[in-house]
Amino acid sequence: MYNEDDELFAKTMTSVMKNIGFLCSPKCPRTWGPNGWTNVVVCIVADGRTKIHPRVLTVLSVMGVYVDGLAMPTVEGKNITAHLYEFTTQVAVDRDMRVRTGVKDGIVPVQINSHRWFFNAFGPIIRPNVCVLLDVGTKPTGTSIFHLWR
Repeated sequence: MYNEDDELFAKTMTSVMKNIGFLCSPKCPRTWGPNGWTNVVVCIVADGRTKIHPRVLTVLSVMGVYVDGLAMPTVEGKNITAHLYEFTTQVAVDRDMRVRTGVKDGIVPVQINSHRWFFNAFGPIIRPNVCVLLDVGTKPTGTSIFHLWR
């Protein structure tokens, strides 16, 4: 995510949440069950705290996955290159959702770098079996992620 507005971000996140809801529903051909959401982690990578559209930060705060004022530019005299936030939230669907938000600071924002940064920063922590990378503004249908997984 770079400087896309809140409307594009909300469309993408709503679609992701609907997909998670489908994975946990009886309508899913290979249902993951009501606790299937625990098998999904949504990671949001932002290319610089100052580059994020201010209304997107508001949306993230309302979702409960970002806290304004926590980020510090330095710790013990060393520059910070990123801030990681982890929360479990419940928004838009009747399922919980684990969200990890990574906000890069002091790194040149390049999309390819963001994808590599996702795998280097989050990969060792969550050890995913499947990764679906979506740019803000992409709106997958309600079953797209299931079909990619299957």
